[in-house]
Amino acid sequence: MSLASGLHALFAPMRQRAIMAISAYRVRARHSTLNAHATSIWDYGFHDLDAIELGKDVTVGPHAVILVYHRSPFSDVPGRLIVGDRSSIGVGSNVRAAGGTIRIGAGTGIAQYNVLVAANHVLRPGEPRFHVRWDESRSGIEIGNNVWIGAGCVILPGTVIGDDAVIAAGSVVRGNVPSGELWGGVPARKIKAVGEERAE
Repeated sequence: MSLASGLHALFAPMRQRAIMAISAYRVRARHSTLNAHATSIWDYGFHDLDAIELGKDVTVGPHAVILVYHRSPFSDVPGRLIVGDRSSIGVGSNVRAAGGTIRIGAGTGIAQYNVLVAANHVLRPGEPRFHVRWDESRSGIEIGNNVWIGAGCVILPGTVIGDDAVIAAGSVVRGNVPSGELWGGVPARKIKAVGEERAE
């Protein structure tokens, strides 16, 4: 190993940690009521800070990854993250707001280890699966106010979840979830209205 490659191996991780710390600091400085754990990762372009809009008293748990890129080489749809007041993003969750807007309403809880993806790859026979254009016909995620998303869910591009809805743990959600309904499963389907007894 040459001296140059040895120095690179030594300093590259330090540089990456410094960039991550500065990125997190910039988000916290702009949103003074943000309660983000020190291990949460904020991955965004240096000029994309304006694409992150957080309401008051938003909480982001340990090891959550928040990725926001306003511009992407894979899509002409701008990426944004908009989170309402008193909402939370749980431990280990992965929020990927590139190629579309992810909007999370006020008082909404995203439990631990959830994945929210604003855009997905276009799938065509014989084409590579990565480094290709994203599907611009179905992008972004809209989550209403006072929604609860249980642990380990995947929320796919184009999903709209209405106010007061509940998503059961481990669900994969695509499409429209009406307000006030409990959905669950893979793919997620209506289980019942919130508060009503489930028909057996």
